[in-house]
Amino acid sequence: MTSQAIRESGTRVLSPAGMTTSLTPALALAHLRELSVDIEAAVILDAAGAVLAGDAAVAAAMQRGDERVLVARAPTGLAVAVQAGSRALLPLLEHDLAVVAADLAAPPVDDA
Repeated sequence: MTSQAIRESGTRVLSPAGMTTSLTPALALAHLRELSVDIEAAVILDAAGAVLAGDAAVAAAMQRGDERVLVARAPTGLAVAVQAGSRALLPLLEHDLAVVAADLAAPPVDDA
């Protein structure tokens, strides 16, 4: 059956339920590592600064003001921080951090 025939028949191609799981801190870190191969270490912190996932040493480096650490904060206070390698594309990595921070802070979508 061709795609045009599928469309004309009214066959549903996508699941009406949508995503069934939320983005967890561990999944968010894995996603970031897929996006950039030049992340040396990463951490996700809650609004109080507690480590939710990742390397606590990045949080310490962030507190020291290490210039290799990039941080994005969600309005909720959640922070995503990475220690970038020397070949990282910093503007792109900053964008990816901001998107992941926003996605983590967003409430789960319920299509039901």
